[in-house]
Amino acid sequence: MEKLGIEPSLLLAQIVNFTIIMVVLTKLLYKPILGMLEKRKKQIEESLARSESLRLEEEKMQARREKLLSEARKEARIIIDEAKRQGRQAEQEIILVAHREAGEINEKTKREVAALHEALSGDIQRESVELAGLMAKQLVGSVLTSSDQHKLIDKYLEEIQKKR
Repeated sequence: MEKLGIEPSLLLAQIVNFTIIMVVLTKLLYKPILGMLEKRKKQIEESLARSESLRLEEEKMQARREKLLSEARKEARIIIDEAKRQGRQAEQEIILVAHREAGEINEKTKREVAALHEALSGDIQRESVELAGLMAKQLVGSVLTSSDQHKLIDKYLEEIQKKR
């Protein structure tokens, strides 16, 4: 080996030095670095697992939120439909009451008109009888005697009474 330019004592010293450096580096640097890398790998795996569980939890929450929104929409629809139904029912009741009140007002007005008609008819009839009596008195007064006039008037008054 010496012919090749390699001295065995130096080679042995270099092998020992290399071995010492390897042992020291392995004990002091390589194992702690491997430990830190393993620890970091576990942290990353835990973070990924936590991230996955959070994603699953978020999906569950989103599904629950959508379910709640769907239920709220259904309830709102039911409430709106019920309010519309109650509104239509109230409208029908109001219309029914209005028709009934209009009918009552109409009947009351008819009764009042009939009573007024009756009163006016009676007044007109009395006035026409009086007028006819005056006219007859003036016409007959010159032709008939007073007793004949009374008989005639009584006769016509009885006929008018019968016509009513």
